[in-house]
Amino acid sequence: MKKNKISVFVIFNLCFYLLLVSGCESLQRKFTRINKNKASKETMILTPRDYSAHPFPPDVLYKQYFIYWRAWNQELITSLNDLAPYKKVKDCMGETLSNLLKMSTYLNEEKAKELGVYLKKAQDLSLRIEDAKTVPPLQKKDLRYDAERLLSNVNRKFDLTKMKPYLKQDFKNENL
Repeated sequence: MKKNKISVFVIFNLCFYLLLVSGCESLQRKFTRINKNKASKETMILTPRDYSAHPFPPDVLYKQYFIYWRAWNQELITSLNDLAPYKKVKDCMGETLSNLLKMSTYLNEEKAKELGVYLKKAQDLSLRIEDAKTVPPLQKKDLRYDAERLLSNVNRKFDLTKMKPYLKQDFKNENL
C-alpha cells in the first residue's frame, strides 16, 4: 500500500513536470491578451496650409463684422431691458467691443479715428456695466439708453454703403 501511494505520487509529479516543461499552448493562447486596435501601417502625410491670405475682399469682411456688431449690440439692449443675468450682459458687451475693433481695422486712418470715438464710448459703457453689477434695476435702464444711442450713431454713420470709399484696399490680415 505504501508502494502504491509512492507510485501514484511519482506518476502525478511526473505528469505535472511534463506539462510544465512542454507547456499548454492552447491555455496560453486562451489567457493572453490580444490587442484589438491594430496599428495602421499607413503613415499619415500632413501638408501644412497657409491661411494668412483672406479670400474675401475688405468690404465683405467689414459688412460681416458690422452685422455681427449690430446683432450683438441689439442683444445687449435686449439683455439690459429684460434685466438678464450679469454674465450674459458682459458677454454681449465683449462681443460688441471686439466686433467694433475689427471693423476699425478695415477702415482708413481718418474713419478709424472717428470710429475710435464710438469705440471709446463702448469701452466706457463696458466699464459702467461692470460697475453696475449690484446697481438697482432702474439705474440699469440708463445703460440701455446709452447702448441704444451707440447703436443708432454707429448704425447711421458707419453703414457699409457710406464706408465703401473709406475701406482699406490693400488690407493684410495681420491683426486678426
